[in-house]
Amino acid sequence: MKKFLFIMFLFACGLLTLVPNLTRPTKGSDSSPTFNKEVVRIFQQNCQSCHHTGYIAPFALTTYEEAKPYAQAIKYAVQSRVMPPWKAAQGCGSFFDERILSNSDIEILSKWADAGAPEGDKADLPAPISFNSSWGLGEPDLELKSPEPYELGPTGDDVYRCFVLPKVFEEDKYVTAVEVLPDKAEVVHHVLLFIDGKGTSVKLDDADPGPGYTSFGGPGFTPTGGLGGWAPGNIPRFSPKGVGVKIPKGSRVVMQVHYHRNGKPMLDQTRIGLHFTDTPINDELRSFPVFNLAFAIPPGAKHQKVVGQYTIPANTSIKVIGVTPHMHLLGRQIKVEVTLPNGKQPNCMVNIPAWDFKWQGTYVYKEPMSLPGGSKIKLTAIYDNSTSNPLNPNTPPKTVTWGEQTTDEMCLAFVSYILDRKPSTQSQEANIMAQPMVDEIALDPAANPRIKMGGKDLVQQANIRLMGSIFSSSPSEMYNWATAYNKTEMNILPWRSPKNTDIPQKPMCH
Repeated sequence: MKKFLFIMFLFACGLLTLVPNLTRPTKGSDSSPTFNKEVVRIFQQNCQSCHHTGYIAPFALTTYEEAKPYAQAIKYAVQSRVMPPWKAAQGCGSFFDERILSNSDIEILSKWADAGAPEGDKADLPAPISFNSSWGLGEPDLELKSPEPYELGPTGDDVYRCFVLPKVFEEDKYVTAVEVLPDKAEVVHHVLLFIDGKGTSVKLDDADPGPGYTSFGGPGFTPTGGLGGWAPGNIPRFSPKGVGVKIPKGSRVVMQVHYHRNGKPMLDQTRIGLHFTDTPINDELRSFPVFNLAFAIPPGAKHQKVVGQYTIPANTSIKVIGVTPHMHLLGRQIKVEVTLPNGKQPNCMVNIPAWDFKWQGTYVYKEPMSLPGGSKIKLTAIYDNSTSNPLNPNTPPKTVTWGEQTTDEMCLAFVSYILDRKPSTQSQEANIMAQPMVDEIALDPAANPRIKMGGKDLVQQANIRLMGSIFSSSPSEMYNWATAYNKTEMNILPWRSPKNTDIPQKPMCH
């Protein structure tokens, strides 16, 4: 049974690079779909952006010779809707880059496989798509990487390694797209990109031998901005016209790579590619997190619900560009909704009914979602901490709480937005700064004793750090809010939230 499940798992991951089409081909009839006429056009529209030589997919689908051995695997993948990998449920948001095959496309690919994967007449072939770069968005204006590879040992805790990238910007630059290419994607959990305008990261790098420096959670300094990041399955795209991120003159980019060891020594030299515009942007892309830090998922729980919430401050309007949900290995479902002021029914922002850690996307709206002040954004996450979850990292299962390790969990969604220009932008910024980022559903200061660490009020510090993240162009500053406290202290911190029955009474944080 375990062997059968393992084989099915390989299928679902699209890793059948060593499994050719073992089904005995049958001769196709004149009415059978062929690669050259119907199939390759489906691949061009839906598959080749990832399935081309040198990019992230495990095999290419640009030629007949490349596709034929995988005909039966392709049939299985499209019928089960494992491929193309699109996790957002239809009817909840209208997004760019939707990778959803029509029923007629699935039928064509299935019939092609059943007919023995006929090639067809070469005269029917469309013009090929040119993929002349290893970058999904094409050659960037600037490629950056650490001066030397980082050596990751085979075993031990996860590593948060920060690399000060070798470029000091001599003038203001406006970024319209960022692409991250992990070198060893099998051990890269995620990548975050910070802007250091003060040079603090250089001192941290000098004090730590080897390439980069280790900083658990945050980058070890207060960023002056951010450029977003990468998680498995995240596909880059250009920002809307007139929207981008400013890298101020004199700044550096610091790339933090979260490594999760896989039992093998690895040399990683992850790259980033930046695309610039020569004209100043009209709107700065910003983001804030909706989250819940105060939860514990008990062992054996198959359907543990955790809820987070954030209310947009009054007299403030934003336009939401996209949403990025985030969970770890116990995650099963995640949904983000918004209730407008005086609204009776919540509006669905994004719904992932079958969470997949390997395919974490930023879901960008075709039309920005306008949200006035007073709108309540609610995040609902479902976890499976039982033995029936094949991805459960603990055998036997144990209580799992919020934390930075891959074997910990998170309940989190980043909301990317621009400020609505109708009211005063300066006034809106002041309103947002006045709104506590830690909503009562996550940490209720009135219900909790004032918890102190290092002589500082932890709830107050969380609010200060997280409020600052709303002005960042990425979620990165969120990961820097607890830098005043050491890892041991964070691991024993008890949270209590008796008002909310969705949150256990004795969860832990970090």
